Amino acid sequence: MGHQEGLLEAFRAEAGVEFAFLVEDAGFSGSEQTDVGLLFRSSDLDVEVWFLDGHEPVVTTLVAPVAPDGARTRGVWLDELYVLSGCGPAQDVPGSAPTRRATLKRVHQHAAALRLLMPQLLTAEGAQLIAHCRQD
Repeated sequence: MGHQEGLLEAFRAEAGVEFAFLVEDAGFSGSEQTDVGLLFRSSDLDVEVWFLDGHEPVVTTLVAPVAPDGARTRGVWLDELYVLSGCGPAQDVPGSAPTRRATLKRVHQHAAALRLLMPQLLTAEGAQLIAHCRQD
């Protein structure tokens, strides 16, 4: 558990830096620590970056719309949104994080993908994208 503990800290530190554009450019407040990563909030979107340290460790990013009354609705995975929006292939947003180096690299890849996607997510199109992802 010891070294994984350190890895979660390193993951959070890295995610805090890499996803700072949400706060600086997109008006999110952040970041709040969660059990498995970080949460960034805006008035209409929550973005959660997770490091799931299971049998096969994974980095994953969830984008969840927030209703006008402040209630969070079901989120969708960044890789699905990324593909659906036409930003690129799912391979651009890999999750597998078997090593420390891979884990930190995933943070960069997820942040880069979200950065590309953010202009769309902040428009009405973004809401449609998310709704579309939820249909499966």
